[in-house]
Formats: sequence, C-alpha cells, structure tokens
Amino acid sequence: MTQIRFTLAQIEAFACVCEAGNITRAAKRLKKDRTTVRELLEYLEVDMGYPLFDRRTRPLQLTEEGQRLYRQARLFLQEAEAFSLAITDIPQQLGQKLTLCYDPFTPRDFLTALATELHLQGFKLDLLLMEREAAEEGLAELAICQALNRSISDKFKWRAIGSIELAVFAAADFFTGSKPVSLFTLASCPQLLPFHHLPESMKQRLQIADNIRTVSEISLLQRLLSSGQGWAFLPTHFAAGEWPHIRQYATELGQQGLLHPMVALWKPGACPVLNGIVEKVQRIYAETGRYTAAGAEHQSNNPCSSKPAAVSPPDAG
Repeated sequence: MTQIRFTLAQIEAFACVCEAGNITRAAKRLKKDRTTVRELLEYLEVDMGYPLFDRRTRPLQLTEEGQRLYRQARLFLQEAEAFSLAITDIPQQLGQKLTLCYDPFTPRDFLTALATELHLQGFKLDLLLMEREAAEEGLAELAICQALNRSISDKFKWRAIGSIELAVFAAADFFTGSKPVSLFTLASCPQLLPFHHLPESMKQRLQIADNIRTVSEISLLQRLLSSGQGWAFLPTHFAAGEWPHIRQYATELGQQGLLHPMVALWKPGACPVLNGIVEKVQRIYAETGRYTAAGAEHQSNNPCSSKPAAVSPPDAG
C-alpha cells in the first residue's frame, strides 16, 4: 500500500483557503486559529513537494499544480463526508437486520407486504423457508408458523396473528366416487405432505393416509398433484384450485379442524426492535388475510392452542 503523505485536516484546510480566498477567512470557517491553518498548508506543500499557492498575489492564487489538486481535494472531501455518515449509521444498520423463518403454509401475500414495509423503513430482512425450529435453535430472530398444541421453552414468547384455512386438493379426476370424499377414501390414497419434519400434533391433524410422500417444494408438489400421484391438504390461500388440472374436494371433514391458528414466535431481547415488528406482523396479517385472531402476547410455557374456536372472522366493515 502506498504511503499516504497528507492528512484529512490538511486537505480540508487547503480546500477552504481556495474557496475563502485567504487564510484568515478560512480559519474562521474552520473554527481554527490562523497559525494552525497556515501550518497545515505549509506542511501539505512540503509533503507534496511543490507549491500550491502563489503567495505574491492578494488574494492568494492557485498554482497550476494547486488547481489540479483542488479538484481532487473536493472529490476526496465528499467521499470523506460519506464515509463519516456511514460510520455513524453502522450501529443503526446492525440493529435493523432481521432474519425471519416461515413454514410452507405461511401466506406469501402477507410475507410480501411485510417485507415491503420493512424495506421502506430501512430494515435488512432475510426470509428463510424453514420450520419453527430455526427460531428455537437461534437461526432466526422471528418465526411465523402454525401453532402447536404444546408448551415451548420459557426463553420464547409467542403471539397469535391469524389463521389459515385448509382443504383437500387433487387432480380433477383423482376422486371419482361419491361426494363428499370419505375419510376411508382419503386414507387409502397416497397423501403428499410439504413438511419434512412434522411435529406429532400436526401429524394428528394433517396426516390421514398411511401412504405418505414428503414433497417440500411447492412447485414440484403442484406437478405431482396434476399428474395424479396423490392428494394434499393445502391452505386455501394457495388458490390450488386454480392450478392446471387440480380442484378442491369437499370431504366428510367439513370445516371442523380445517381452520388453524398462525403464530409469531420470538426470543425477547434477540433484536431491540422485535416488539414493534411483531405489532406490524399482526396488523399486516389482518390486512392481507381472510381471517384474523386478536392475540395477546404470551410468556412461554402457555400452550399455543390449535383449537379453531380461537379464530374469529374480521368485522364486515
């Protein structure tokens, strides 16, 4: 690295004298005494190896070398100012970085709206398609996931933010018998699940068939459904009934058990702005989703109830 032969104070004094016309006015602008400014200029000329001003004139006139250096000095000072602002913003920028994990059933319209609002407010948001264990293992500061009917660590808090509606989807000619589709028929046909690690409480709710195939990529799941390789429980906000060759089926389940709460899960203190972000999460979910759930903040050790009764439709107005 080439040795730097000047200081920021020297360049600042040089540019100020150029613009003020003499050392006295420059000293007042810089809030330095005249002797200090003069010495900064003299030392800069010694370090450069050539004169920057013709001192025989009043006001001071730049030499040819000084004119060229002034243009570079002004650019340098602009970069120095930008660097100073960047240094000041670093703590705030670090405090506004957030990693959010979400499970496959989280509404994408909600995630898009949340990411857009946080982006406009200067947050750096990483979105990870992972199950809730990512937050519990410290890989994310915030998780959006389906509620489980179990207790969680006392290191975490959770809040109900809304719900999802689940329905049965398959190829248009997959179920050819009587309507609605019976539980026996569902159990005897291959079921496609978009979850790799399915908690026991979710197995009891989502897993009906004995023949289970895990397909964690939604676009691939769509293709397998279209080709008649099984059926799937999917959230209605996926609009899977509009996918080519796929339809929604009425089943003997009716609506019982098909509404399920979504929760925000976070570790207090992991990020100084998390409480405010959780408020945004709940508001944006209500604005973008079909169902809302008024959820108070809970300290962990209380179960995240999965009963549909906890979900209320939004006001009509």
